[in-house]
Amino acid sequence: VSAIRIACRPEAIIQCVDSSRHSAGHSRNSTIARPEQIPVNSNYAKAVLIYNPTAGRRRRRRAAQLERVKKELARSGISIALQATTGPGSGAALAREAIHDGAGLIIVCGGDGTINDVVCGMAHSQVPLAILPGGTANGLARELRLPLDIEAAARLIPTATPRSISLGRVGERYFLSMAGVGFDARVLTKIEGRWKDRLGMTYYGMQALRQAVFEGFTPFTISAGERRLEATFACIARAQHYGPFRMVREADLFSDQFYVYCFRSGTRRRYLAYALAFLQGSLDRLPDVTRFAARSVSCDEIPGSSAEVLFQVDGELAGRLPCQVEIVPDALTLLVSKRIAFPQLSPSHTLYERVIF
Repeated sequence: VSAIRIACRPEAIIQCVDSSRHSAGHSRNSTIARPEQIPVNSNYAKAVLIYNPTAGRRRRRRAAQLERVKKELARSGISIALQATTGPGSGAALAREAIHDGAGLIIVCGGDGTINDVVCGMAHSQVPLAILPGGTANGLARELRLPLDIEAAARLIPTATPRSISLGRVGERYFLSMAGVGFDARVLTKIEGRWKDRLGMTYYGMQALRQAVFEGFTPFTISAGERRLEATFACIARAQHYGPFRMVREADLFSDQFYVYCFRSGTRRRYLAYALAFLQGSLDRLPDVTRFAARSVSCDEIPGSSAEVLFQVDGELAGRLPCQVEIVPDALTLLVSKRIAFPQLSPSHTLYERVIF
């Protein structure tokens, strides 16, 4: 009973972790460098930090935060030049320019859309990318188990590990996290920046409800290998997170495949069931959500349909069907925090995550 009481106390957990680290250090009989003592890869000495000055709900504090990040990383031997995006596509252009000028590291601070823009300018280069969360949903930052505070995430960069990962691609557009076809892409056409800034993810939910009630659902066909079916929404995922929520639990950012969820119904009642299961993390239990792994996926409008079907990548509208979505192996070098080595934990482990990590 005493042991159980001790284990339930957060301060006791912290003491146990500290004690185990201390004991492990002595048992190896060697000196373990503290994070600030670990030498930084000399290639990172010249870095460019690309940021979106209009992203996120705390952008008024962004300039001061980034100046502190710049000073913090300078103490680790990383000299940063700050570059602000000016609109869609400018992040890719800034990334290409930085690589051409000899930058050894690119850091991006913004939401998933800004990150996607920069990635499109970095694909197939050998320069690593580091992520700082500066958006509304910060789905990729959550996937990488980064702190959602920009300065805390920046402190992990000097000790992060470069890993080669695959990207998704639609035409000439690359993406890191996911492509969405149908319902969610249509919702994005209704999103206005000023309301997104004020209400955050609540605004997305309001617009999704409006779309479901007043505009309905347009079916399309989705094919992968010999599999072919109709759906009204498909999530072609590289990552588990859809915004701040873990949706596609089978997905793995470090694998060479997608995991696809196809929502087959076109009724409001079933979409209410989808929404509840989405919030509960139980979409995999619904019989009319078809799930499968694939390396290449084709989506087409149904002949004779009068309504267009749109698709999005990483939360940004990308076009109208048809589209071909494919895996591109070893397309990006991503800096990954050591905390990604730990297994993904369920929402019930929130206290554990907060204490241990």
